[in-house]
Formats: sequence, structure tokens, C-alpha cells
Amino acid sequence: MRLGMMQPYFFPYIGYFSLIHATDQWVVFDTAQYMRRAWVNRNRVLCCGTEPWKYVRVPIQNAARNTSIRDIRIDNDQLWVNDLIAQLDAYRLARAPNYQAVVDWLWSTLSEAVRMSETGRISELLVHLLESTCYYIDLPFRHQVFSQMQLSLPEETGPGEWALQVAKSLNAAAYINPPGGRDLFDPQAFADAGIQLKILEPNLLEYSQGRPDFIAGLSIIDALMWNSPHQTRLLIEQYSLDTI
Repeated sequence: MRLGMMQPYFFPYIGYFSLIHATDQWVVFDTAQYMRRAWVNRNRVLCCGTEPWKYVRVPIQNAARNTSIRDIRIDNDQLWVNDLIAQLDAYRLARAPNYQAVVDWLWSTLSEAVRMSETGRISELLVHLLESTCYYIDLPFRHQVFSQMQLSLPEETGPGEWALQVAKSLNAAAYINPPGGRDLFDPQAFADAGIQLKILEPNLLEYSQGRPDFIAGLSIIDALMWNSPHQTRLLIEQYSLDTI
């Protein structure tokens, strides 16, 4: 079994879904500390103004600096779903071929997520959106939520050890991580546990964005505006795996 584990992000970029594609089991790491100005409650889409891109966000309630992702609450007093959809008007103006289909899907899945959330936790919203996006593009998403798994792990577990301990607990044959975390891991520790450690390098192919220069790494929303679900799935499948 090939395992992947990441914090849940808000409509992440194609490389995040490449990691899901490369794994057999996914762990939503919702107990990590929420980091401001990261990707948990925001991502980037095209802009029709002077700047090439802008952020779309889920508003959150104030919380202490060391609050975990699972304990972050959405500020549902704001009509943020309406605001988010309005911010995507740049795609209509640029005549993105799938604008209406994507907006209809977003209205449906975001509204359903808000209705379903009993606690207002952003982690519940993000898991729902990952499930919905994977279903939309026909990408299997077999996942568990870390805070619900009741794993028995050592108390003193450093940033680079979480993956190893979880992989051992789930009897994974391989653990796959994006390149940004390469330096966190001890390859020998994985080898000693009989677990292959692999790094996934996404190949972010260019596609038409209705503009002369391509902007890589935008939200999956951008890819879906310009590509069909099937074409987006093909973009996701472009990556390489390196065993270390």
C-alpha cells in the first residue's frame, strides 16, 4: 500500500492531486498547527485587473497561534460563498470554456458543505471539497482523517517522523511526499522499517489560460475552468517518482 499524508488545503493546485493519484491511501493530517498565509483557507485564481492573480478565501474566526487545523472555525457570518463565486467572474470575462459548468459545481458543493457542517470546522469543509473535487474529475480518494484514527504514536514525534510512524502503523509499503518535505525525512529510518520513501515531482504542463503567459501553480479551479474534468485528470497524472 502506498501512503500519502498532507494537511487539507482549500482547492489546492494540480500537484496536490498528483500526490493523491500516486497513493492508495490518504491521511488528512488535520492536527497540524494552522499556519496563517498558507493554503488551508485560501488559494490563487486568475485576475482580470492589473495583477495576474488574486486570492480566494474562506473567512475564519480568530484563533490562538498554536490552534490546530481541526479546531479552526469558519466565519459563516460572512456570505463568503457568494463572494468567492463573484471573484471568479474574471473567467467569464476571459471566456473560459467551462466557466458555467465549474460555477454550477462550486455553488452546489460549497452550499452542501456549509449545510452539512455541524461544527463549523474548516477541516470538515476541506475534506468535503477534496472528496467532491476528486469525484468531479473521477480520481479515487481513499482517505482517513488523522484525528479520528486513534493511532498510538510516540509522544515526542518530530515533523519528519510523523510520516514514518503513521506508515508503520498502517503497514504501508511506501510513503510518498512532495519535494518540499524532502529534507525532513531520514531515508535510512524508512529503509530500516522496510518502507520505501518516494518523492513526487509534479510536471505542471501548460494549458491555455486565455492570456499570453502561463501562470503555474494556481488552484485546481483554474485548471477546471480551461480543461474538461478528463483533461484535468490527465494533467494531474503528469509527474515523476524518485525513491530516496
